[in-house]
Amino acid sequence: MLLPVYSYSLYRNYYQLTLTKTLMSMERNMISEKRKRIVRLLFACLAFLSFDIGCMYAQDAITAQGQVLDKATNEPVIGVSVVEKGTRNGAITDLDGNFTLKVRQGAVITFSSVGYLTVEQAVKAGRVTVYLEEDTKMLDEVVVVGYGVQKKINLT
Repeated sequence: MLLPVYSYSLYRNYYQLTLTKTLMSMERNMISEKRKRIVRLLFACLAFLSFDIGCMYAQDAITAQGQVLDKATNEPVIGVSVVEKGTRNGAITDLDGNFTLKVRQGAVITFSSVGYLTVEQAVKAGRVTVYLEEDTKMLDEVVVVGYGVQKKINLT
């Protein structure tokens, strides 16, 4: 049985159309595979770089630990601000005056609290004990009166 000419041309057009669609979808898949490979490569590079930077920082960082005590009474001082000088990296002492802070190697730590003189100390290996002195000059200048505050000079 011979196919009529018009049905052969329709079959050929259908075959070409199907082939074209197949080639286009293969091309799209190849492009999406390339994109996936590029994205995977970028994520691998970022992961490697972040790991490398983290390792470099970890080698320079040490943990500073210690206790802050009142020099006169030898009792722990609660709520002392412990800050690495030149950064926003800091902590506050707990109820026993203890603190723990990750700092750079060779950093200077500043200890400050209301009513005490500020102390700066270089980081040392091991546990550190810091003694804070009362700021008597600041306490002598102000007298609390009722609901307000006045300077000692203004009192009669």
